[in-house]
Amino acid sequence: MKYESERIYLRAWTAEDAVMLQHFQLHNREQIERITASERDEAFYSLEAQTELIQDWLERRKAGKRYSFGIFLNHTDELVGEISLFLIELNGAAAWMVGYSTDRLHNGQGYMSEALKRLIQFAKEETDIQQIVAGAVPDNAGSIRVLQKAGFQETGSHDVPIQGVMKKHTMLTVSLVDAE
Repeated sequence: MKYESERIYLRAWTAEDAVMLQHFQLHNREQIERITASERDEAFYSLEAQTELIQDWLERRKAGKRYSFGIFLNHTDELVGEISLFLIELNGAAAWMVGYSTDRLHNGQGYMSEALKRLIQFAKEETDIQQIVAGAVPDNAGSIRVLQKAGFQETGSHDVPIQGVMKKHTMLTVSLVDAE
């Protein structure tokens, strides 16, 4: 199923997307590794690992614990990014977190702002998620701006391990429950 907006659409990953995801991961490896909390060795970038990753995402989607999408251009179907909502434990409580990355050739074009707004709409319409949390290193002003444009508000900071080193992250949240 496609979740469309003005210039892009979100589409859940399928097993057939493993080669495309592998290419995206390799093409954007340096950029992604600077910001991701997960350790990634060479094996992570293999086609087999990407196939397993998508399979895990699909299983977690069925269990209602993760929603992962590719971000594609409407007019060309080109993959320009990826975005996910996933259940984590934060400060001892369950929380829904958003994570995303844009293909480095498409940074600064507003695609992620559009994708994040569409993801929030998806979450409101098709899930019972009430709040989404996000984190960004303070020097990633672009990501913080994307989050703020989608309605996220700063709520403090939290230390997150990046490549084995604890880094302070600006934490932001958005409520999906309409104020009455």
